[in-house]
Amino acid sequence: MAKSNAGTGRKIAVYYKIGNPDTRPAEKDYKRLGMIRGKSRGVNWNTIDVTADTSEDGTTESMVTTKEKTVSFDGVSRGDDIQNQGVLLDHIESPSQDTDGQPYVWIKIVNPIINRVIEGCYLLSSLTEEYPYDDVCTWSIEGTSAGNVTRAVIPVSGKP
Repeated sequence: MAKSNAGTGRKIAVYYKIGNPDTRPAEKDYKRLGMIRGKSRGVNWNTIDVTADTSEDGTTESMVTTKEKTVSFDGVSRGDDIQNQGVLLDHIESPSQDTDGQPYVWIKIVNPIINRVIEGCYLLSSLTEEYPYDDVCTWSIEGTSAGNVTRAVIPVSGKP
């Protein structure tokens, strides 16, 4: 059987550290966020219309101004203490003064499929928890960037 180069989302790991955007955490301070089913990230450019009476053929012209980077994750709720979910979900619902009362969280996504590490601080502005009668309990979170989000190549072990 031929080996596929296609990847699945379970190869991607997500880590977090509660903290303000101006203080990048040390590597050892991150905790693994476990029991995740869905992992999404996106980049959305905000645009403005720069069409004028001299625009060729009456065609709309646009240019970008700023970009918004987003993340969303969803998972199941079991073994919260082991999987580091409880503290994060509590922080989103009731942020402490350590983060100026804002739900700031540093997120690190390690994606070996594309050989990249995405890292930055996000404002996690949405939390949903579901407790159905006859199914597993789930949670989902969403957020937008709260500063620069970097995208770097995963370093090769044993090399500088």
